[in-house]
Amino acid sequence: MRKFRNKARSTGSLKADHRIANHLAMLSSYVRLKGIGLKRQDSPLEFMEVSLLLNAISAHIQAVSDLQRILTGSGSEDGVQLGDLLDKICTTLRSGIADDVIFTETYAPDCALKFDHVLPVAQIFTEIVTNALKYGHRAGAVRRIGIACRKNISDSILIMVSDNGPGLGSTGTSQTANGLGTRLVKALSAQIGSSIDYSSSEIGVTATLTLASAGFVFDQTLNEDESHTSFSRNG
Repeated sequence: MRKFRNKARSTGSLKADHRIANHLAMLSSYVRLKGIGLKRQDSPLEFMEVSLLLNAISAHIQAVSDLQRILTGSGSEDGVQLGDLLDKICTTLRSGIADDVIFTETYAPDCALKFDHVLPVAQIFTEIVTNALKYGHRAGAVRRIGIACRKNISDSILIMVSDNGPGLGSTGTSQTANGLGTRLVKALSAQIGSSIDYSSSEIGVTATLTLASAGFVFDQTLNEDESHTSFSRNG
């Protein structure tokens, strides 16, 4: 019996090591791609942009660290509570930026995220929130970012990020339509079998990430075909 338990623990440790190695490889690719994007900048980054970039990388490192603790602390396959992950990312992103941003967060308690999807979802979410912070505001108005996650009737998980900005197609947001961040979000969404949809109106933009309920195998490669991704612009 002891030999069986030791073998099971060894197998669990190998799976945990494999997952962490994959996540670190993805994080390395993310940082490299961000570096490439910086080289293509026409003008120097503003302070908030630098702060958001560094905070985003910090949030991803923290996500991998938390995942490692979970995997080595128990053999559970229940996954990670999505609300906990998103809340930590928001806390990190808010650090060091202007005080005129109000976050409203609503997280349903029944949204568990597969271990293999932790970092891709963290990266997608960070890109969406970062864009909302950079472009989703009007001059002279307090910036408001609304974040929520819940399940729909088909048991898929929805992550929604809303801002009170001028909407898609305005100065600044139109420049991001084919940017590195948008392409990264589309590629990562396709890999985990999710879809990303943007709706725009005179009161702002809402991005909705729909995570597949079950059965999609995670693929680490960023060059995966993007046919599973839905990317629409309304308004």
